Amino acid sequence: MVLVTTAFVLPVQGQKSAAEGPLELAVSAPAEALQPGGVGVVRVTATRPLATLEGEAFGREVRFWPTGDRTRWEGLVGLGFDIAPGQHPIALRASGTSGTHVTGEAALSVKSKKYETRRLTVAANMVNPPEEEAARIAADSKAMADVFAGVWPERLWRGRFDTPVPGAATSSFGRLSVMNGEPRGRHLGADFRAASGTPVRAPNAGRVALARDLYFAGNTVIVDHGLGLFSLVAHLSRIDVEVGDMVSLGDRLGLSGATGRVTGPHLHWAIRMGPQSVDPVALMAALEDQVAP
Repeated sequence: MVLVTTAFVLPVQGQKSAAEGPLELAVSAPAEALQPGGVGVVRVTATRPLATLEGEAFGREVRFWPTGDRTRWEGLVGLGFDIAPGQHPIALRASGTSGTHVTGEAALSVKSKKYETRRLTVAANMVNPPEEEAARIAADSKAMADVFAGVWPERLWRGRFDTPVPGAATSSFGRLSVMNGEPRGRHLGADFRAASGTPVRAPNAGRVALARDLYFAGNTVIVDHGLGLFSLVAHLSRIDVEVGDMVSLGDRLGLSGATGRVTGPHLHWAIRMGPQSVDPVALMAALEDQVAP
């Protein structure tokens, strides 16, 4: 990915020795403006090793990880649907290994995005679930919320992400579905053609955080990739993993199918970064130059 770099000297507090000189950070942000639902990689290079680097953008935490001798760090920035176009700050808080504490700010560019609308006519029970399913749907929502609220403190994924099944996405992230004339929310993932029984693979390494049948999503697996990044694959005909399993890129999670609220077999892949959903295709593009160690 092409980057634009902003270099600046951050104000230093608690410097241990004048001989150390000022702690400087060079911040490399995506050169092309991000879009709502998009993902970008922010890279930070320090003149001295850092003990920690934290960030905040769009009102949410940005989690960084070191990529070598602790002078080079990277972090993923994910955008929700409600981000306005324009320049948005990313605030940085760094601490040096000698006890230095510094803060600074760079800018991220965001451009507007127009989403598609899909209009469908389906059976009434596909739009409005029967009342007797309300308790199950509430329990499903709580189970997923509990998973997404947790943050595995280590980065488990490495390198680029791959699609869980072969082929390109057949639906766009953020598309608004209007069923029987009623808006039913946006599509929070990417769909892929997959005949029933197609192996569904882990898009990267992580820990299985959920593996169960859900009312809307059918047989579903959520993989926690660490640092607040999650993959969800849905509508499986079979689940082949259990909660707590550690998986690597390409490990089989199950088989594709048509379980849950669907009109036919396919694979739904969603990505969560903290509290917001982001486009899986954008995540793959952002990390396409990553090399696993």
